[in-house]
Amino acid sequence: MIGQDEINKILEAGKIGAEARELGASLVKPGASAREICDEIESLIAKRGARPAFPCNFSINEVAAHYSPGIDDDVKVPEKAVVKVDVGASLDGYLSDTAATVAIGSEAFQQLAQAARSALERVINTIRPDVRVYDIGKTIEITIKSAGFRPVRNLTGHTLGRYVLHAGLSIPNYAERTTFYQRLRPGTQVAIEPFATPGRGLVVDGPKAYIYSATGNMPQRVSEDAKNLLEYVLSRFNTLPFAKRWLYPEWKPSEIERTLTELTRARALIEYPILVEASKAPVSQFEHTFLITQDKVIVTTSSP
Repeated sequence: MIGQDEINKILEAGKIGAEARELGASLVKPGASAREICDEIESLIAKRGARPAFPCNFSINEVAAHYSPGIDDDVKVPEKAVVKVDVGASLDGYLSDTAATVAIGSEAFQQLAQAARSALERVINTIRPDVRVYDIGKTIEITIKSAGFRPVRNLTGHTLGRYVLHAGLSIPNYAERTTFYQRLRPGTQVAIEPFATPGRGLVVDGPKAYIYSATGNMPQRVSEDAKNLLEYVLSRFNTLPFAKRWLYPEWKPSEIERTLTELTRARALIEYPILVEASKAPVSQFEHTFLITQDKVIVTTSSP
């Protein structure tokens, strides 16, 4: 079991993540810059004495996840949009992961956002120590389908560990038979994130990646520049995800692109392409981090 000092850090990371999420959601307006919003979110996390657990994700409409502004890349919020703000804090490696959707300019988008929000609220009302993962997925699926939408089947929640954002156990957004006997035991920290869509309910890789993480491997047959960048990444971010833009201006954009490609091919880095709904339909998302204790479940990222 985890000790009280660890619990305190987990709770503080959750509190900071929730504050960052609410700030980000409040800044989403037509014409707003994704870069400016993500910069403010990440700055707030730093001011609270933590680090981002991963780059701020700012995914719009059919982009379901993994878009974070690049070095020379930014997007503006459209007049009609489903904007997912997905953020997290790391406090001495203890993590939070949380998200909210802001729907703009369309009643249908509002209903889509509400479907994911309602699914997460149902989970909050039913989750308990030793709950079956299957029952969580079933609750999410029933709630989203009853609102007239589909859950995204190949995006899941996940357990968290120290410096490990995806710690092994996945939490599907539907009643997946293979999870029938899996349970969330006391001492587990887990992020649960319903995704809803009117589309096919599947995501595919997009053409670009803006987020990477180190595997912990130190390859021998790479350039000196690549070794230097990898050492920098490990010293700054450990194995947590990082954004290309976080490497600038220490490295030039051309050096960043070249060395990231080299390190990815050497399997020293993992890249995370943007994820797009297969039928290009909009996607909504809400997410909280939960800490399972012996006698209760704490929503660490509940609204401040």
